[in-house]
Amino acid sequence: MVFGRNAARRGDTEPGLPVADWRDVRRFVVDIVEREAGPGRKRPVLGPGGNAIRVPRRVGQDRVKQPCAFVGSGTVGVRDTGRVVYADQERQRVLCRLDEVPGESGGDERRYVVRDEAGREIGTVRRVPPSNALVRHTWRIEQPGRPEIVGRNKWVAVPRQEIPARALGTLLGGVLDSALSFGAEGGDQPRERTLLWLADEEEVMQSTGPDFRIAAAWLDRRLAFAVACLGDR
Repeated sequence: MVFGRNAARRGDTEPGLPVADWRDVRRFVVDIVEREAGPGRKRPVLGPGGNAIRVPRRVGQDRVKQPCAFVGSGTVGVRDTGRVVYADQERQRVLCRLDEVPGESGGDERRYVVRDEAGREIGTVRRVPPSNALVRHTWRIEQPGRPEIVGRNKWVAVPRQEIPARALGTLLGGVLDSALSFGAEGGDQPRERTLLWLADEEEVMQSTGPDFRIAAAWLDRRLAFAVACLGDR
């Protein structure tokens, strides 16, 4: 997220928020804003740690985004940057690291091994290219001991019989948007889509751009953080 004059650096009157426990996170967003504009605050306040994985919360009338991990230097969603997630604002303690390795099927597939601070493998994230020009890529997460997690356009992933009739208009619009995007990776960027992440029939999480909501308690949060750092591109 980019801010100009409408964003403020923190003043001495607003101390930084403590770092939340990343293991218990249910919702998070990748952002540089720590405190939203609101009553008594005309402009959003940037966090001292820059780009971070933050937990949106309400504290009284304030809307804050408490950090739980910090993204390595670089731009989120751009290849070759943002490949390390740190547990501390000073970026001294590695929480997880992403190493790109050749995809199993070659071509445009991208595969990332996610490792902990000691270099042990946590799992893998794969970006699978589309089968044709009318759809966009999908994602796969592999966590040892769990079924493969598949992330795809929400309206494509949900069986039609499970969608209420009143939502059909939204469904058709979402499918149309997906088709009109033509899976483009260059030129005009397609709008942010909502991804539904399923392991067999179980919903594991949903994501829209940098905003993630985790449904399955067993999901290793570091794998979700890795996906957020890569961005849906």
